[in-house]
Amino acid sequence: MLLIQVSELEKSLSLLLEALRKQQGEVIELPSVDYYWAVAPEELYNPYETPAHLTLGQLTDDLEEMGRIANGETPPVALDFAKVSAILAAIGHKTVW
Repeated sequence: MLLIQVSELEKSLSLLLEALRKQQGEVIELPSVDYYWAVAPEELYNPYETPAHLTLGQLTDDLEEMGRIANGETPPVALDFAKVSAILAAIGHKTVW
């Protein structure tokens, strides 16, 4: 079983975002990325078989949902972690400092 310390995760994310803001400013501009490959959870966490059911995710949709949560229009749900992880992955893959 994997144990995750929420306070440690929160602190590391906060420090990462602080460093990002210092290096890139308040608005991050990513080069032409929007759609990305998404893998079903049952396949994503099974490294013994090649995923057979790829779908598409969309960063603009994920960002809109995060905006609705930030504005209090929509309550957060557990699946939103997957959406924010796609956003963070795009920043990690496409931003250099």
